[in-house]
Amino acid sequence: MEQIIENLCEEAAQIGVFLPLIPTTDIIKQPTDLHGIQLKNRAAVMISACYDADENGAPTQATITRYCNAAKRIDCGMFWSEPIAVSAEARSDAHQLMLTEQNADAFKKLCDAVKEATGGAVMIALLDHAGRNAMQPSSLEKCEYLNNCELIADEKIPAVAADCAIAAKAAETAGFQGAALNVCDRNLFADSLAAFHRDGKFGGDFSDRSRLVRDCFTAMRIATTDNVFLTIRLCLSDGLPQPYGYGMAFEDETAPDLSESVLLLQILQALYGVKLVACEVGTPNKNWLCKDTPESELIRTSRLCTCIAMLDSALQQNVQLILPKHNTEIPFANLAAGMISGEFASFAGFTQ
Repeated sequence: MEQIIENLCEEAAQIGVFLPLIPTTDIIKQPTDLHGIQLKNRAAVMISACYDADENGAPTQATITRYCNAAKRIDCGMFWSEPIAVSAEARSDAHQLMLTEQNADAFKKLCDAVKEATGGAVMIALLDHAGRNAMQPSSLEKCEYLNNCELIADEKIPAVAADCAIAAKAAETAGFQGAALNVCDRNLFADSLAAFHRDGKFGGDFSDRSRLVRDCFTAMRIATTDNVFLTIRLCLSDGLPQPYGYGMAFEDETAPDLSESVLLLQILQALYGVKLVACEVGTPNKNWLCKDTPESELIRTSRLCTCIAMLDSALQQNVQLILPKHNTEIPFANLAAGMISGEFASFAGFTQ
């Protein structure tokens, strides 16, 4: 392993990219705290969607077994759910998990089982609206690089925030300690941040483009008590060419520009106490700038690490950042340990 790390570091140095690999991973095992809650270590399990919910969106025994198996594979202090739809219209599959008042008890069984399997890990519900990838597609912005559909009307958007409030309250009832908004993968929430060309009060300048996300956080905060903290999974830069990309520089079309992500997180921190950010870069199933040829794993991983380090510097370490694991042969635990050791991130996100 040490030879692999040494070779990768040498390769990164030769092409001039940031790749903070270190030989030891002990720092991930160190305890820490989050919103005053003691966590036994800095490992976060982040579940991928599997579509094994029942017809009402409730977790089945297969869901519970899958979650508990993931908990047994990684000793974690924090456990993120897969994306959970906030309404039937928000689902990308008929068997995607969906959190409502009616099925909160079923989610409580899931929470209780995972907490027992992890020895009391902090549970976070990741609330989602699939947007253009939903079974009933809806988007806020046209984009020639993504599948397009009819734009959702302004008057229908407030209902999305109301659905988030209901789901967040149900998450609290179920025993989740955190409720996160999934602003990634160009779903409806991420799409709203990129609605540069949309008319009306949900598109155009940053204040209007961030309105849906801010409205959702307001609704979630009103619906829940202080026993639940709010957090976010945020795509810092989606890698789509301008004029459609979010978090992309206009001057240098190949480069990320994190200024709006920084501003959004400053607002969420000040108004809603958001201190934890699960960071992402890029768009699923799309190469950077939608090129035909994919980049090397080293370049892609370096960009993610660089963006997280830039975000940490811009926010002056006032947030705790999660480095997520992606499909790569680069030793993830060693990379996460290097990011945590360098104080660029706080947690290692092990995708399961």
